[in-house]
Amino acid sequence: MEIRTAKASDAEFIAWAILESSRAGKKRGLFDLLFEPVDDIAKALENLVVHEIKTICHYSNFLIAEVDGNLAGALCGYDGYKISWDTMSEALESMGCQGDYKERISGYLLCEPSVEKNTLVLNFMITKEKYRGLGVVKALVKKVLLNARLKGFRRAQTGIEIGSVETQLAYEKMGFTFKEEKTSDFYLEKFGRQGIRSYVVEL
Repeated sequence: MEIRTAKASDAEFIAWAILESSRAGKKRGLFDLLFEPVDDIAKALENLVVHEIKTICHYSNFLIAEVDGNLAGALCGYDGYKISWDTMSEALESMGCQGDYKERISGYLLCEPSVEKNTLVLNFMITKEKYRGLGVVKALVKKVLLNARLKGFRRAQTGIEIGSVETQLAYEKMGFTFKEEKTSDFYLEKFGRQGIRSYVVEL
């Protein structure tokens, strides 16, 4: 297994990782609502991944896991205090995103975890089904936390949908502990889940 930084040429795989991890077993996730009514959401995400405006989805935030030279998993890590949805708004507007997308994702924004300074936020963690059980997630998280320490971050944080038991257990096994929980009827209406729980680990 090799863990490496992502490149622009990984855009298609990263777009898949973002879309599938945000759906988390649901028919529709955050980015389905964000890009509505775009037909090819994966392609729109690819454009966002390589956009000149660096959002949470930018390829430079990602680590890629390869097994025997094949793409196996991905994990995003970014400065959650500096990269915000204001940056996302600017990028989406430049891409011609239709309508009031903030209203469409209001359920998420109400439950979006708060982030302190010097905190690396982990997101879009996923492993291809073929490579599950090989420790891909553990290797990705280990590498991203090592990089975070070297860059001077004091803690790492992730947001997990209430009900995503498998993801929660994976992070708990890696030392993450519960921080806070945010719920909203709007989130339940849009995504069928009660809200988001935050988990943190000190570095």
